[in-house]
Amino acid sequence: MNRIAARIAKGLLAALLLALTAFSPRAQAQTAAETSVEGMRKARSFFEYGDYPSASKLLNHLIDATVFESGELRAEAYRLLGLADFYQGKKGEAYRAFLEMLFLNPDGELDPFYVPPAAVGFFEQVKKEAEPRLLPLRELRRAEEQERLKQSIEEARARQQHQIEDEQRKLMASAPTVERRVVQREFWVSLLPFGIGQLQNGDRALGISLATTEVIAGATSVGSALLIESLRDSATGRFSSSDYPLAQRLNVAKWIGAGIFYALWLGGAVHAAVRFQPEGPVDRPLLQPGMAPPAQAPLPAPTMPAGIDLTQPSATRKAAPSAVESVPAPASTSPAPSAPSGATSH
Repeated sequence: MNRIAARIAKGLLAALLLALTAFSPRAQAQTAAETSVEGMRKARSFFEYGDYPSASKLLNHLIDATVFESGELRAEAYRLLGLADFYQGKKGEAYRAFLEMLFLNPDGELDPFYVPPAAVGFFEQVKKEAEPRLLPLRELRRAEEQERLKQSIEEARARQQHQIEDEQRKLMASAPTVERRVVQREFWVSLLPFGIGQLQNGDRALGISLATTEVIAGATSVGSALLIESLRDSATGRFSSSDYPLAQRLNVAKWIGAGIFYALWLGGAVHAAVRFQPEGPVDRPLLQPGMAPPAQAPLPAPTMPAGIDLTQPSATRKAAPSAVESVPAPASTSPAPSAPSGATSH
């Protein structure tokens, strides 16, 4: 019993949800729109086969009871209704139908290739009599069309600008950021000390390390040799008993420094020779689009000498006094000093 009751409750709940969905405003509007399209198809079929009473009846029902998808579809319903009533001799109903059509579309026309001249003349008479009321509607409709056209143009420009920006971003993303050039290298440079071969091969860290270490080792060896010679007696060429231990220690430092220097030189030369490449790329950063070039200092503004006025004619313009004319030469009050006796020029 419990299972049967649960199934019945579920069925009632599903039916209730279906009913609420069917009677919701959105569902009703969608159903009405579908009904208007289907009804217009049937009414047009009645009209084309000459069944004007059935067409008029169905069109009156659609106009009174349904919601059309657009104003153009409602105007088309009034056009068919006016023609159907006119063909039945109901000119009063045809007049009202054509008038409603013109209220929806003030610039509406009847095609003379498909509509008899009598119906076209009747429609033109209705349009002429309603012209004072159609003029404001026509101006309003044209203003709305211009506004829609303006919006569509702005949207098209925005889309075009967006496409241009996307293309520029893609172009910048795919554009090279560095300039690569191929340089020629010399093998004999690899045999030089101080990490020059490593620097040529592009190994800057190792080259700088070798150069620093070799400079320290070489300076230690050369400095020790110079200190040893300064401790040696110039007359006998020997060391004193107090300087001899220091000279021995300096001699050891000299040979250790020299050994380190030549070992690093030899190891660096072998390493540079093994990794030597006759040609190698060199990368240089490029200036990307949108990046400003480095700023340059502005040139100083030109200055005019004092006393010159460019606004005066050249005939009345006075030349500025020169520094030689304006500053008098100092008077000589004492004779120039002469060289003391006994002095000689070198």
